[in-house]
Amino acid sequence: MQIFDNSEFSIVKRVQYHETDSMRIVHHANYVKWMEEARLEYFRHIGFDWPFMEKELGIMIPVLYQSVDYKNAIRFDEEVEVKCKCDKFNGVKMNFSYEFLSIVGILLAKGITKHGFINSKFEAVMLQDVYRDGYNVLNRTLNQF
Repeated sequence: MQIFDNSEFSIVKRVQYHETDSMRIVHHANYVKWMEEARLEYFRHIGFDWPFMEKELGIMIPVLYQSVDYKNAIRFDEEVEVKCKCDKFNGVKMNFSYEFLSIVGILLAKGITKHGFINSKFEAVMLQDVYRDGYNVLNRTLNQF
């Protein structure tokens, strides 16, 4: 795990055999899983309590859009660094960008996800109105730079 600043975070994954297809190349569905893992670790790192928000307040962060641009194949047993950066946060929506890098720094893929905050009725909410502490953590973290 490597930390760059409060708006960017990085995890390292070693590709497991079950994450590959018959060519021993990472199956495309795993990029989405790795983006989620990096995002969750980013939230933990900055002190944003996603599990509390979801369990106690009923606020969820669905993926509204996701995309991955594949540059080079990632194979079984390789180590991959997944960089995660929050590019936008306004209290209603947030966007993340991702880079998948080999250990020697070769760009393997790029991704983006876009998210919104919703309540248990699937209605959009303003985070500052329903989870002020979480809003403050994200806002303070992203506005430091």
